[in-house]
Amino acid sequence: MTTSAMRLRRVWIPISTAAAILLLLNTTIARAGTAPSGNITYVGTDSNIYYCDAKCAQPKCITCKGEGAHVRREAGIAPVAWPVQMPDELPGRPGRPEENAPRTGTDYGWPTFSPDGKLLAYTSEAHKKDGTSYAVWVYEIARQVSMQIFESRSERVIYLMWLGDGKHLSFLLGEPRGLSLILAEMKESAPVRIVTTGLPLYFAWGATPGELAVHLLAINSERTEQVALMSLTPTSQNIDKVLSSGRTPFKNPCWSPDGKHLAYIASYHAESNIIVADAAGKNPRSVVSLPVGENSLIWAPDSAHLAYSTAITAQNPVYHGIKLVDIASATSKWLTKVDVAAFFFSPDAQHVLYVGVPPEKPYYTWSVIDVRTGKEKALGNFLSTPDESTVYRYFDQLAVSHTIWSPDSKAFIYAGVRLKGDPDRAIGVSPPPMAYVVPIDGSEPHQIATAVIAFFSPPPTH
Repeated sequence: MTTSAMRLRRVWIPISTAAAILLLLNTTIARAGTAPSGNITYVGTDSNIYYCDAKCAQPKCITCKGEGAHVRREAGIAPVAWPVQMPDELPGRPGRPEENAPRTGTDYGWPTFSPDGKLLAYTSEAHKKDGTSYAVWVYEIARQVSMQIFESRSERVIYLMWLGDGKHLSFLLGEPRGLSLILAEMKESAPVRIVTTGLPLYFAWGATPGELAVHLLAINSERTEQVALMSLTPTSQNIDKVLSSGRTPFKNPCWSPDGKHLAYIASYHAESNIIVADAAGKNPRSVVSLPVGENSLIWAPDSAHLAYSTAITAQNPVYHGIKLVDIASATSKWLTKVDVAAFFFSPDAQHVLYVGVPPEKPYYTWSVIDVRTGKEKALGNFLSTPDESTVYRYFDQLAVSHTIWSPDSKAFIYAGVRLKGDPDRAIGVSPPPMAYVVPIDGSEPHQIATAVIAFFSPPPTH
């Protein structure tokens, strides 16, 4: 696959009104039947955060201001493939701003539900004459009020993750020398805590706010890469156990959903292995010997299986197939051997959804695999937005903080441009991206609204 083909999968350009009307005469979208369970949040093409139930008949904008909307500006303009599946209605948005126009207004992004689904955290990037400010907000859905819990004039907020107690929120800050992991309480103007720094920096919270697994390359003079367990108290934070030192070709360590095991990748004598230890990092054992390359792994919600895949290089993050590992027996089987960009377990652990990367095609594909039978179903071709492409690039980290699956495992959501058929070349321009809820039974997707990224609420906790 060529680099240009990869780039074409990821961009969209608003189509002209005349061309859109012409295509609308020949294009229809069927509405889906029964809506799946759960609630939805998405970022519109106006850079505002929206919230709705699964039918999303009347989405609520939780960040809209009276002064009006502004169009989200995307980088990486390129032609895209025809034909596309057009939205039912053309969005009533202003046109794309000139590239040299001064940037104003506020961009909101990366909404994520709290574990109980009652709160939404999101970021903001406010552009003013005196500079840009970055902030983290929490929206209480029942009371319909927002609270700012962090603000910076120099450090961009990159990523949000709730802790399991729903009372703390962590996020990464981009700094000149690297990344900082910040821990905040759900209190307005409360002080935040710097937990650790590094570049790269991947992390996973344990069952309690005091447990943390990290994979980082320290930005001190030693420049040591390691996987380690940390403990936090109100007055201290310590590295309790170093699980692996040296080059480790993967992103984030991850606890099993039941909290009993920790999985990570370690390298011994130039060979990489998936290691599963108990929650405290004790009794580690290798369950898989990995091929050379960059690896990603995610737990199944049943805590009995892991799915993993390997990319030859980190610079071209295309994974070659997906394998499923039985933790008890340390045996593996192929789920698919096609190239993929990302994959996601359904909440009931019965299906794996993946983003396919067909060779020499200017688009991505959606497919779902029945884990028990191995049967696979194609669910459509699409072009991705830059925001969605970031989700796929770091899907193993976002698998524990954001979900695209409905809580009942019947559907998933994404934002992009749906394609009709399988075009083999890039021509023309595309309409604005839409958020779609896609049933995995193969019935027609449900169109939500113009959007650049979208997520479901998490399944209920017990």
